[in-house]
Amino acid sequence: MHDGITFEQSGKPALVICTHPFAPTSRMIARTVGVPDFRFALVDHPIGSATPAELRARAEDAYRQGVDILLRAAPPK
Repeated sequence: MHDGITFEQSGKPALVICTHPFAPTSRMIARTVGVPDFRFALVDHPIGSATPAELRARAEDAYRQGVDILLRAAPPK
């Protein structure tokens, strides 16, 4: 989370992805570093024991969320 926020603050688009059980911690980190509205993608847990099909589904979910997050963060043209 902290790295993603640091990248964003330096002008580099970033996408943070975490699993649902870690969402409260991610929100707390964002608040602590002064960006309480920082958006991040949430996917199902666990990752380590997921099957290839489950991982693909999580990746597709993260991709959909990521496109929305990154496009909304892009400066207007």
